[in-house]
Amino acid sequence: MKTTFQPLAESASSRAGRAGLLGNLLANFRANLRYGAHARRRAEYRPDPLRIPVYPGLPGFRVLLLFACLSATLLPLGSCKEFFGQGRTGTLVVNLPEIYPPSTRAGMDFPDTGTFRITVTGAAGQTVYENDYAHFPDELPVPAGTYTVSAASRAFDAPAFDAPQWGDAQVVHVAEGGNVAVTLSCRQLNSGLRLAVEDSFREAYPYGVLTLRGPGGSLPYGYAESRVAYFLPGTVTLALEDGGAVQTLFTRRLEACQILSMRLSASVGTRAGGVSVQLDTTRDWLSDRFVAGGGDARELDGAYDVLAARDHAGERSVWVQGYIVGVATNTRKVAFAPPFSKNTNLVLGTRASTTDLEHCLSVELPAGDIRDALNLKDHPELLGKGIYIRGDLVAAYYGIPGLKAPSGYQFR
Repeated sequence: MKTTFQPLAESASSRAGRAGLLGNLLANFRANLRYGAHARRRAEYRPDPLRIPVYPGLPGFRVLLLFACLSATLLPLGSCKEFFGQGRTGTLVVNLPEIYPPSTRAGMDFPDTGTFRITVTGAAGQTVYENDYAHFPDELPVPAGTYTVSAASRAFDAPAFDAPQWGDAQVVHVAEGGNVAVTLSCRQLNSGLRLAVEDSFREAYPYGVLTLRGPGGSLPYGYAESRVAYFLPGTVTLALEDGGAVQTLFTRRLEACQILSMRLSASVGTRAGGVSVQLDTTRDWLSDRFVAGGGDARELDGAYDVLAARDHAGERSVWVQGYIVGVATNTRKVAFAPPFSKNTNLVLGTRASTTDLEHCLSVELPAGDIRDALNLKDHPELLGKGIYIRGDLVAAYYGIPGLKAPSGYQFR
């Protein structure tokens, strides 16, 4: 069962109960002190050299027990870090660049990294935190230790058509009080294979059935099939069943990122030993990796993310990508939840869940079409939506770095 790491929360009733218990213990302690003083005058009590009270009716171990109870009562009021002022946690910052720029992704059906599942796993294999990247916190507090941070565009554990899986995984160590930034360089994690069945093969085996077998299972591959079959990296076998007999046509090892296109043909007039399998080298490719923000920000494909945009004040007519997270209401004041009272601006964050102003960019919405389309007062349904906006970057707008004079936008 997956578990989620969350800060310790305490109800008002439990705090009140603990406060009452503490009051009762202190009252009992004072009463016993008064009793001890009276008994000392009567019995000429002499304290021991360690000055541990041992009053009649109140042995020393009971006083020690009382202090133990007081300690046990106080400690839950906060973590060890809060009580002793010592840090026992660190923070993780996860960055997941876009795999492909939006103009490329639109034509090739690549996923938006905001939908990737980010999982933080402890050294013992337990899930510490899991969420979509768009809703992953800007800084995740975790106990000091070793963690595996992974990203995946989809779950993939069995062969499937048109199911490329993108992602990455890294092992990091978080020291006590430390801050660790992890940049996951996404790549294709599974492999693929596409068959092209030529007419000569169809004529030689009109009733044949092709099956691809690989790690995790198998897929039937019809003669007219044109989709890519995806497999976990490993050995893939193509088998032909015809007339009750099964023969293996080829076996090939596929690595992560590799997609192969194979052509099947048969020698004319033959059935036995006449199958030819050719590798179409023009369709053998490895996925390339592109990082948004690495090009010209004046072009959509080179858009700055929010953190980069904050560092480029003064640049004009550049693209910025982020998530709509709220509305600025005053200097360094932002409403992150509806209802929204202003329609003159919006605030972008690095994540859809961002509430830290150091990870935000304010955006001016002058009167006109862009304000009418993007303001949260009239369109609260846009909260959390990914967007690209073009405009002029300024050092401060509503007290934080911002973007003015927007001249274009595109939803992610």
